[in-house]
Amino acid sequence: MDLFRNSNSGEGLMPIRQSKTVINLASQSLDWVMGNNIRQALSLNDAVELTDVAKLHVPDKPIETLYIHIPFCHTLCRFCSFHKVKFDETLARQYFSALRKEIREVIAKGYRFNRVYIGGGTTTILEDELIGLIELIKSLTQIREVSTESDPIYFKEGNPHLLKGLVDRISVGVQSFDDNILKASGRFEKFGSSLQQAEYVSRAIDVIPTVNLDLMYGFNVQTPESVTKDIEQAIRLAPEQITTYPLTIGIGKNRKKAGKLSGKNEDLWPQFLAAKQAMGDKYVMEFPWTYSRNSGQSNDNKYVLDGEDCFGVGSGAFGRYGEQFRISSFDIPHYIERINKGLSGTCYTKPLSQQSLLQHHLLMMMGHGLLDNQQFKAHTGKSLWQAFPIELAYLRTIGAIQKQGDNYTTTTVGQFIALKMFSGFLAGMDYLRDQARELPTAQLSNAHLAQDFCLQSKAI
Repeated sequence: MDLFRNSNSGEGLMPIRQSKTVINLASQSLDWVMGNNIRQALSLNDAVELTDVAKLHVPDKPIETLYIHIPFCHTLCRFCSFHKVKFDETLARQYFSALRKEIREVIAKGYRFNRVYIGGGTTTILEDELIGLIELIKSLTQIREVSTESDPIYFKEGNPHLLKGLVDRISVGVQSFDDNILKASGRFEKFGSSLQQAEYVSRAIDVIPTVNLDLMYGFNVQTPESVTKDIEQAIRLAPEQITTYPLTIGIGKNRKKAGKLSGKNEDLWPQFLAAKQAMGDKYVMEFPWTYSRNSGQSNDNKYVLDGEDCFGVGSGAFGRYGEQFRISSFDIPHYIERINKGLSGTCYTKPLSQQSLLQHHLLMMMGHGLLDNQQFKAHTGKSLWQAFPIELAYLRTIGAIQKQGDNYTTTTVGQFIALKMFSGFLAGMDYLRDQARELPTAQLSNAHLAQDFCLQSKAI
């Protein structure tokens, strides 16, 4: 059975040696194409400084996700490119105060959301501030779900029972149960051994309705066997969800730092197969990077990235809805000063091309496992082949999709390609963060900005 890929799946037979060669070549070409597309589509050369808050359209329908960024950590992980700084309590409390002001103003202006995702940084770094933030949001608006991230040691040193009834889903970033990887990435000294972290995850499961366990592969000391062990340990803990995806090297400044920890590109395919096989029938694939426990019941608390619109608040936050990105200040004191002067937290906007939006749609369809031609045409006015002639030809050539009536379904190879596309999306976010840090500090002195904002607030 090791000689063939998915010999019982109806996907056709492919000798594993040929499969590896084809997939490695496809993966390398995909990385090259995505790198070029990211540099073109996500360049901030056309970013526009926000000079009139009246230009920020308030949609009639709720935006799916309100993303809140908490940019503080006690220590900084070596591979993380997210916006974060060393924790300073005075600055952090000033920041939370400004964050609450921004959220009040956003809701007062008429924005509505279906769910909230709080990321970082270390979101639980000031437990009382986090709780106050969630309570404020729930008092001002109707939302169906609050998700947040957490490091493992919070469930040793914090008071997670205080989050009961406030947090529906928490994502615990373990990354690996291999002590060698934890030491290489600087997480062993921060959060303890793999056995200790497994205990912390168990405590999380006792408190939070939906616990997602974050794992990564693609480290230079990993093998398919060690990936299998990671998954088996995760399954023994029985979280509701397991997210597992490759270490993101990126194309920006973080590339050198993350590259020191990264393995070879050709190692990802066998590691992906090992992770998928280890899940067995105990966990069901929602996306090639997210699995839900096969409990026989649906789980409504999903992974945050599902192609939906997102509104970002806080220093270092992005928002994407409609055909634009919105970018907040990456300078924390500057962000606090903006909010305290009554200005919008958004400093810059960036237009997105229709083709970029369609390519993101393709990523999500590939991740879901179905390219529904009729649904896509109803949504965009184009057939799949009209929108993606080159992409579909490429996907068919490498055996990533197979025709099913007017539609296409993804094969195991297609699932891996979707995973690589998702990894490319994360690399794109790294690239955006790198550029956003270099944008000129948006002016605070424009009196008409503050006046416009105050007039609009009074009119509500």
